[in-house]
Amino acid sequence: MKPTPEVLQAIETAIQAEKDGLAFYTRAARETGDPGGQRMFQSLAADEAAHLKLFEAVRESLRKQDAWLSLEQVAAISPKRSTRPLFFPVADKRQGVKVPQRQLDALQRGIRVEDESIAFYTEQQRQANDPDCQAMYAYLVEQEESHRTILQGEYDYLSGTGYWFDMREFDLEAPG
Repeated sequence: MKPTPEVLQAIETAIQAEKDGLAFYTRAARETGDPGGQRMFQSLAADEAAHLKLFEAVRESLRKQDAWLSLEQVAAISPKRSTRPLFFPVADKRQGVKVPQRQLDALQRGIRVEDESIAFYTEQQRQANDPDCQAMYAYLVEQEESHRTILQGEYDYLSGTGYWFDMREFDLEAPG
């Protein structure tokens, strides 16, 4: 079935969003002084590059074959990666080193970018009539949610909220 102009426009929007995400995470990695933070942002940039490659392949498949890629093809182009935290500035916090505001700002911006991607891909999944299209968007939502979890966990930890990846760093309650 030939894709509608709206479907093709959504793919173009996704391509631009992934380009923007790639540029943002690449810049954040370059500007972050913490080596662990650099690795985290570089890893997120690599994921965005894989998503970009995926959407470019989808666009090509839709244009030439009027077909969506299978979930197997999607996973081969953009494989799932570990969502483990990538930097732990525990020693710095214990020594009273203040986390630069620009690092916190970059994490907040990344969270917003991921939230926007999640909302967009969720809406595209909801509107899709093709099972392969639905599966692709569900797969991407899962990946973007894992990015958001990483960013939120790091932000919470570095900003001193008392939480790290939704776990309390300490408990003031007496054991009961």
